[in-house]
This record gives sequence, C-alpha cells and structure tokens, in this order.
Amino acid sequence: MTTIPATIKPQAGMAMLFCMLFLTALTLLGLSASADAVLQNQLAANLQETERAKQSALATLSWVEDWLFTLQGSAPPVCTSPCKGLKFHQPGDLLLQPALADLAWWQAQGYEAGIDPLTGDRLETLAASSIDPPMWVIEVVQEKPLAGEDTGEDPLSTQVWYRIVARGSGHTSSTLSVVESVVTRIWPADEEVPKANQGRVTWRQL
Repeated sequence: MTTIPATIKPQAGMAMLFCMLFLTALTLLGLSASADAVLQNQLAANLQETERAKQSALATLSWVEDWLFTLQGSAPPVCTSPCKGLKFHQPGDLLLQPALADLAWWQAQGYEAGIDPLTGDRLETLAASSIDPPMWVIEVVQEKPLAGEDTGEDPLSTQVWYRIVARGSGHTSSTLSVVESVVTRIWPADEEVPKANQGRVTWRQL
C-alpha cells in the first residue's frame, strides 16, 4: 500500500485555505460592487426627481409671466385682507421664505398653473406627472405712473413691478422646487414706451 508522505498534507490544507480566502475576497468585491450600483441608481433617481421638480417650477414661472402679459385693460387692483377676487398681493403680504410653506398655504394664497384665475378655465396642463399641482403666487412690488404726475392729470400709463413665486414638485412629496422672478409690466401698454422697459428683470431659485 502506498502512503502519502506527511509533508504533503499541510500543503493541501494551505491550498484549501487560499481558495477559501480568494472566494471570500471575490464575494466581498461582488457585494461592494452591487451596493455601489444600488447607490448610484438612487443618486441618479434623486437627481432626476430634483430636475423634474425644477423644470415644473420653471414652466410654471414662464406660464404665469405669459399670462400676465396677455391681460388687457388697466392694472388689476392689489388685494387687501381678506383677499377677494384676483389675488395680486400687496408688498410684504407674502412669506419671506415661501419655499418652506406647505401646499395648503400655496392653495390658499395663490393659484394652480395652467388655470385662468379670472375664469377658472383650464388653459394648459403643466407637470401632469407631478404628485402635487404646480402653484404660483404674485406680489406687487412697486407701481410708478409714467405720465401725468407733473401735470396733476390722471397718468396715461402705469409701470408695475411684480414678484412671481412658483412651486413645482416631482413624483414624491419630498422633492420640491421653488423659483421666483421679478417682472415689470406697463398698464395699459403705451406704444411710445420701449419694449425693453417690460419683461423679466431677474429670477432665482429659492
């Protein structure tokens, strides 16, 4: 009978140990790669949701600006407390940080984008995939008569600066974006006033 030398047994045990260590290392590398892939997917999804909310807010802002410049006649009156009719808020009436307000505040103080606040008719559907409807509020910052202030006559036109704040959301209630712009509008539009005196003055993301 042939016997295995005693010196070979430790070598066989070491080979088995090395194989187990190698397999363990591969398993750990696989788990690490899998966890990294899951994290990357979550980050990408969060970025996508953030961008979706931002685009919803920007679309709302542009819609309100376009709607404001299509209004005809004289400037809408600034609403007082309690607000009735069209809600053009007086200076300082809105929150300093509307981005912290909940949806109920926006619904009470403003309007849903895409719906004409004068008639209640839906003109357009914005951000249909968002969990919350896109909302907006508007505040009158300053008014300036453009004619008649020196003669004592009624001004022929009035230039008004508006602060528009828009809110957009993603697929979840935790993803929100709030942007604001300041625009200037002349009521009624005077053909002699350069178009450069009307339009968006500035905007920012809150």
